[in-house]
Amino acid sequence: MLVEIVFIVTIVSEILLIALILVSILSPRHRVWPPPGKRSWQYVAIWLLTFMSVAGIVALAILDWDSFIIKHWVRYYVGGALFIVGNVFALWGLKTLGTRASSGLEYRLVTNGPYRYSRNPQYVGDIVVLLGAILIANSLYTTIACILAIIAFLITPFAEEPWLREKYGDEYIKYCEKTPRYLGWVKRGS
Repeated sequence: MLVEIVFIVTIVSEILLIALILVSILSPRHRVWPPPGKRSWQYVAIWLLTFMSVAGIVALAILDWDSFIIKHWVRYYVGGALFIVGNVFALWGLKTLGTRASSGLEYRLVTNGPYRYSRNPQYVGDIVVLLGAILIANSLYTTIACILAIIAFLITPFAEEPWLREKYGDEYIKYCEKTPRYLGWVKRGS
C-alpha cells in the first residue's frame, strides 16, 4: 500500500513538472522555467516538484527493490557504472555553471568545462544516473518514475533555449552552432 501511495505522489509530481515545462515551451510569455526570480511561485513550484520527484524515485527504489524482470547480478555493475559516470558529469556541470545558474536564475553564459561537449551536461548526467537507477533498483515503479524524469530532462532545454537566446543573443546562437544540445563532439570552426 505504501509503495502505491509513493508511486502516485511521485508520478503526479512528475506529470505536473512536465506540464509546467510544456507551458514554458508552448507559451514563453507564461514561462515557468526558467523562473523570473528566486522568490517567485514558479521557482518554488518547479523545485518543490523536482524534490518530490527525486525523493519519490529514491523511495520507490527502496520500497519496490528487485521486484521487476532483471535478475542478473551484472545489472549492479552496469547500473553502478552509469550511476557514477552520470553523477560525475552532472556534478562537473554544476561546479562549472554554479548553483545560481543551475537553479534557473540568470547569471552568465558558460561555455567551458563540460559545456564544451553539451549545452546541458547536468541533464545528460542526470539521465545517465536515472538509467543506472533503473538497472540497480530493478523495479517497475522506479522504472516508470525514472522514464518520466528522463522525459522532463529531455524537454527542459526547449524551455530554456528561447530564454537564453533572449538573454545572451548572438553569443548564445554561436555557442549553439558549435555545441550539441545533449552530447557530442565539439564542432570546430564557425
